[in-house]
Amino acid sequence: MKKNLVFTFVMAFMVSIFSTAFAAEAITVKGPGSADKNYISCFAGQKPFSDGASVIKPIVDSKGVLTIKYELQKGGWLGATCEQFQEDWSNFTGLQFNVAGGTGNKIRLELTDGNGVSYEFVFVDDSAKGKVVTVPFKDFKVRTDYQPAGADTDNPFSLTPVRTLNISPLSGKGTLTFSNMKLYK
Repeated sequence: MKKNLVFTFVMAFMVSIFSTAFAAEAITVKGPGSADKNYISCFAGQKPFSDGASVIKPIVDSKGVLTIKYELQKGGWLGATCEQFQEDWSNFTGLQFNVAGGTGNKIRLELTDGNGVSYEFVFVDDSAKGKVVTVPFKDFKVRTDYQPAGADTDNPFSLTPVRTLNISPLSGKGTLTFSNMKLYK
């Protein structure tokens, strides 16, 4: 009887711990995505990330243009981020934006989905005059070199909600401009 009572208390304690942990992970969708919104504005006021040796300076101007000046050290990492906006993008096909720079470097567009998994789309900055990049969500692939703690890549890709969007040059140095970042159907 005493063993059963102890077992019951231990199980109740374990259930309360797991319930609390999962409750803390609950994500609130702040609203639906919008085809009319320029998502560049989400990068304004956000702190960029880097390895400490690499340098990145993202600035969003009053016209809704994101300029990223960067110098990535060999083996380093950096990026501009738009964190935790938590919108439901499930009614859209993808993301489209203008980019200019002409550095010849690879650029990672990364999003963290509703399951907390990091996905990427990599393209080459090959136009000094600028080009339109159209990225269907189906073209985002699970990142194999990094995942946030606790991310389960076995979960299906979920756009409800998209938590984070990052832009990360993957080599070299230069200046990039991004504008007119919109969802499309």
